[in-house]
Amino acid sequence: MLRQRLFCGLVLLAAPCLASASVRTWPTTGPCASGTLQACINGAVDGDIVEVASNAVINESLSFGVPLTLRAASGYAPRIAVDQVITATATIDGDYAIEGFTLQRGFVYVTHSAGNANVRVRRVRVLAPMATGPAQISLYNNTTSPLSYDIGENDLAFAWDTYDGAIHAALQVLDTQTGSSEGRIHENRIAAAGAWAAGVLVVSNNRTHTTRVDGNWVRGGSSYGSIDLRQGSFSGGAGTLTAYVVNNVVTPLRQPADAYGIKAEANAGGLALQAFNNTVTGAYSGVNVYAASGTTLSGRIANNLLAGNILNLAYSNSGSGGVDNDHNLLFGGSTSGITPGAGAVTADPLLRGAPGNPWLNPGSPAIDVADSAGLSSVLASAGLARLDGAGLRRFKGAANAADIGALEYGDTTFLHRSANPPASVYSTLDDASVNAQASHRPQLTANWNPDGSTGLYWNHAVSAYWNSITSRWSLRDEDLVPFGDDVRFNLFAPAGGDGNFAHVATAANVSGFTTRLAASGLDDAPDRILLVTRNSVDPGGTVYDDVHPFGVFYFAFGGPGSWFVSHLDSTVMGEGGGYNVYWQAPSANAYRHLATAGNIAGNYTLLDHPLLNDHACARPHVTQSAGQGVFNGHQVGVWYTGSRWSVFNQDGAAMPVNAEFDVIVDAQQAFECNDVIFADGFD
Repeated sequence: MLRQRLFCGLVLLAAPCLASASVRTWPTTGPCASGTLQACINGAVDGDIVEVASNAVINESLSFGVPLTLRAASGYAPRIAVDQVITATATIDGDYAIEGFTLQRGFVYVTHSAGNANVRVRRVRVLAPMATGPAQISLYNNTTSPLSYDIGENDLAFAWDTYDGAIHAALQVLDTQTGSSEGRIHENRIAAAGAWAAGVLVVSNNRTHTTRVDGNWVRGGSSYGSIDLRQGSFSGGAGTLTAYVVNNVVTPLRQPADAYGIKAEANAGGLALQAFNNTVTGAYSGVNVYAASGTTLSGRIANNLLAGNILNLAYSNSGSGGVDNDHNLLFGGSTSGITPGAGAVTADPLLRGAPGNPWLNPGSPAIDVADSAGLSSVLASAGLARLDGAGLRRFKGAANAADIGALEYGDTTFLHRSANPPASVYSTLDDASVNAQASHRPQLTANWNPDGSTGLYWNHAVSAYWNSITSRWSLRDEDLVPFGDDVRFNLFAPAGGDGNFAHVATAANVSGFTTRLAASGLDDAPDRILLVTRNSVDPGGTVYDDVHPFGVFYFAFGGPGSWFVSHLDSTVMGEGGGYNVYWQAPSANAYRHLATAGNIAGNYTLLDHPLLNDHACARPHVTQSAGQGVFNGHQVGVWYTGSRWSVFNQDGAAMPVNAEFDVIVDAQQAFECNDVIFADGFD
């Protein structure tokens, strides 16, 4: 009954969206069944969605001038041929979106000419720049009409090595007229090679412009700055640029360093800068702020990790007002025009690899000493989730405190292999992240062939078991079958704090085949991403076995919603024992994967993520979800196909369409196993 109600609720929620837009799939349906993709686009009208259900190379430049969404169909990764581009012109009210394409050598260019436009460019990959040096993603506003934008999760390989007086950025937003703009540039991965290449550029002139630049990884940049924010650069200007620059990692390509890391300047008008929890290493200037005469400056520079830069902080203000600074870690460089404020740290941050690997080692003086309250306030003001620069939880540990810098210390991923002999239903974990750490409740995902090794199935229900006598975590086969030799599991050991708790199945929360979860921040939050692992021991020390496959779903019917753990084979949920639960807000590295006809092959569905693709050493973490009303009643694991990671049914059953999976990618583990974020041997 609950499953039926869940499905009906989803249908009701989806109906308005389906009624307001026509989905045109190329090259498979209706008027888009044959002919060019551009012809399919030309036939679309205001509000349509054009989906590309093809992995082939498309030898066309694409353009549109009405509000529509041009995107890859679920499970597909279309590629645009060399020197072909995608352009859009926003001329009337509506949404203009480009999502999921790979350009071999080209760019995406959107012009806002009229109307109240919402522009979205997401999950676009550009493999090489064009010879003339245009930005690979560019948004240009030349109207007084309102503009909003979302430019995120893009992967850009840019280069420019010639000085010609212009700023050549991989990603740029240029805003020249009066009126208002607001937007977000987030979770992009940018390599900006060459002596005169910048990473992210935002220029505002006469408008009231608010931008949030967060969670980007930028490598490279020139004297213009890897993240460059400019107010009043076009012949003066009386506007105000409000910039939230949060959780970015900036590392230069060029050595010796001559690049700015983060640069913010007011040439006319006003600049309000909130630069929080960024990490900049190995640059000429870590954070550089400039205000010309007649301008107004305000804001705060706090919680930034600035190490190994020639100038960690540089400040020049000839205008009115000023920017405060506090709680920054400044190491291995000097400051100019500014005195480090309260809470400054001047010790070695103990990075795992300077300047290339920006994560913290144990014992770093940056751990838990940020101004957590100030960061919380800035995130709330900017409308940003409580995440770090890797898209995982920001506030961790017993005190839920934040670290200085973009990347939070505390979560760990490791591979566990069972050993046989001795043959046992227990397999003891041995890693510093979980040994004697009862609050680091591990999440497990079966791994068929780690590092591309020989595959091994294990079609059994496996739980996590805390032994209070030995203070060690073990894995336990719930059906009491002894572990085979060398059964493999990806283990995610989250630090304690909000988002990590033990749920006990009791009479008060068990109903039918479900048990209701409850936690502050999780209740009434349908977007949360969860990992759940069975914990067979209840607080009284009694072991309760549960051999049924399970997953999570969110349900709201006539009131506040809740998350549930459900038996996916629809058997009754028993009382006793419980689950280790990890949850967080969604991000590029914490997302929901949908199995579709485009990504299903037999008993598995292919994942598509830049930190996983082509990297056998990655360790993805997965929990089943039933958000689409599809219950995949099978034990699952992950396996590497030779180029992609996938989720598979251990018993060989066909993967159903619309099965869902919550996926966590530990960016630190992916980085350190193959430096897939900046893979050029910089360290």
